[in-house]
Amino acid sequence: MAPRLKASPGQTLQSRFLLLEEIGQGGMGTVFKAQDLEDGGRLVAVKVPLPEYSSGVGSWSISQREVEIGLKLRHPGIVRFVPCSPKWHQNLVVNEYLAGMTLAERIENGGPLGEAEALRIASKLCDAVAYLHAEGIVHYDLKPGNVMFCEDGSLRVIDFGVAHPVVSGRGLFSGQSFPIATAGYAAPEQIRRRRGQRSVDIYAIGAILYEMLTGHPPFEGDDPSAIASARQLGDPMAPRALNPAISIEAEEIVLRALRRDPSERYPSASVFKVALDRPADVRVSGLASRLIEVTVYRKIRRWVSYVGVVGVAPLASLVGLFALLWWYLERRH
Repeated sequence: MAPRLKASPGQTLQSRFLLLEEIGQGGMGTVFKAQDLEDGGRLVAVKVPLPEYSSGVGSWSISQREVEIGLKLRHPGIVRFVPCSPKWHQNLVVNEYLAGMTLAERIENGGPLGEAEALRIASKLCDAVAYLHAEGIVHYDLKPGNVMFCEDGSLRVIDFGVAHPVVSGRGLFSGQSFPIATAGYAAPEQIRRRRGQRSVDIYAIGAILYEMLTGHPPFEGDDPSAIASARQLGDPMAPRALNPAISIEAEEIVLRALRRDPSERYPSASVFKVALDRPADVRVSGLASRLIEVTVYRKIRRWVSYVGVVGVAPLASLVGLFALLWWYLERRH
């Protein structure tokens, strides 16, 4: 087994990358601003796996897949990867350094964006994702935290840690312990570990657009499992209920991208982009009036709490909850 890699500012990794400061941390790794000593001290971003992921064949293959995918990509809306010699004990992912802020930071600091700007940003995301899909790659973890606003005015999609080639079959990541995506932006079929292809990225862009327009993700809460269940059992609140300034056409665009049935979403990122670029031409079908309120899951949780109070075995409660949820989901699909 390879030694676990621990990194901190001041270290030089692979005799090449001088770590300057920590700039972020995700579910599987820490990102450092660094100097590439083999390229005149050019600034780069180096992702170092967390100690618990820094050894073993699984983590090695994950990092290698990300690098192999990233080095093939050449698009102005996608972060550039920097080639480096793979080493078993230092499975690094190196990107160009992007000065700026994430979309998540921008929304947190400034609240909802104006409709025209939100549609324009979503259109740029669709352009980048259309390129990805044409290359046979699904990002699988699009979210505001993985969209960078750069100081030069450009926009980049970052973090390809769970990106994967398009394949046929049921789940791509079943049996692995790391998260397949952020619960707030994952498509229903992705959460159920069923076959999820390009449609999951369409859903995620819809969720990002919803948050840009309203200041809130489609589903909120402190419990990721509750958020995941809510998006499978019901629809988000109509965007115009949160922000009446949103046009009915923009609301229609968002809600179509967030349909629980993948076949009811936009068939491609390119088609999605056309709607974003020409909202006045969007036919309003009244999706906002047909939304299903997320109440079933809340009722079930209250029922389980009541059962616990009266003293029935917790195991029986869990079994009943699982059976009811399974029956409900299968009935709807």
